[in-house]
Parts: sequence; structure tokens; C-alpha cells
Amino acid sequence: MVAELRRTLEGQSQGIPPQVRERLEGIIQGAVRTIETGAEIVAVGLPDLAPETVELAPVDSAVAEPVVAEPEPAEPAPAAAKPAVDPFRHGAHAEANRLAKARQLARWLWDRNITGEQVLGFTNKWRNKIARAAGVNPPSTLETWTVAVDLMARMEELAASGTQPDASERHHLDEHEQWATES
Repeated sequence: MVAELRRTLEGQSQGIPPQVRERLEGIIQGAVRTIETGAEIVAVGLPDLAPETVELAPVDSAVAEPVVAEPEPAEPAPAAAKPAVDPFRHGAHAEANRLAKARQLARWLWDRNITGEQVLGFTNKWRNKIARAAGVNPPSTLETWTVAVDLMARMEELAASGTQPDASERHHLDEHEQWATES
């Protein structure tokens, strides 16, 4: 790729002003150094070769020479920080554990008629208290709670369809006020 850039630069060098040519060579050298040091390249771009503005320099003769305005130097984009990949969090075993925990939370919340909007509106401290009351270890992320909210939405659809009234029955409605309002 670098050799191709240099060939292109050599082939079009007669039409490029010396200052721009020096700048392009500097960019190519910088790219080579970046590749050699092994740093990750986020974005590599060359400035437009077409002049941004053309001004006529005053000359005593009848012919004026065009002067190419120097383009503004572009700042390199900051490298995006990659989040550390947690193999447990995204593995099949983690998904199965998350689903099992979310099912238990969803059933517990459903029995007390606590909606998904309410759950997601609670503070993390209150959600942890609810998880302990439901008999599960409090989830470390909001991801498990969103899965539980999705499961509750499915249960709501099942209750609306009326096909399985036993599955959509709520058993602890007397505890709704105790858990639906954060204290």
C-alpha cells in the first residue's frame, strides 16, 4: 500500500506544488512508522490534492502565477478504547445463567404486579434488594434486568391471550405496595 502511494505520488509529482509534495511524503513516512511500531491504525487519510482556494500573486508581468493555499493540518482521530472482553460474560454458559436468573426475577416481579418500567426506574440498590428477596444473587449488570423485563412482556402477552390462565396468575399481589415503591 505504501509503495502504491509512493508510485502515485511520483507519477503525479509534476502537478503537485513542492510544499504539498513534502507534506504528502511526511504523511507516508508517518504511516510507515506507525505500521512498523505496530500501533493500531484508526483512520488514515490524505489531504485533498485539489487546491482549496487559489489566489493570484501580484506579479509585475502580465501573467500571474497561481498560489495554492496551504490546507489546514488535520488532527488524527483518537484511538477508541476497546472494552476488555470478558469471556464469561458473553459465553453460552453466561447466557444460560443470565436467562435462569432473569426467569426467576421475572416470575417474582410478575407475582407482585411490578412492571418493567418500574423495575428499570428503580435504583441499583433497590433492584439488588429485590433480587435478594427473589432468592437470586443480585445481577452485576443491567443486562439481566432487561432480559427479565422482556420475559415479563411475554408473560403480559400470554395473559392477554387467555390461552394459559394458570401461567399468568399472580400469587403475591398483597406485596405490591411493599416492593413497587422504593424506600
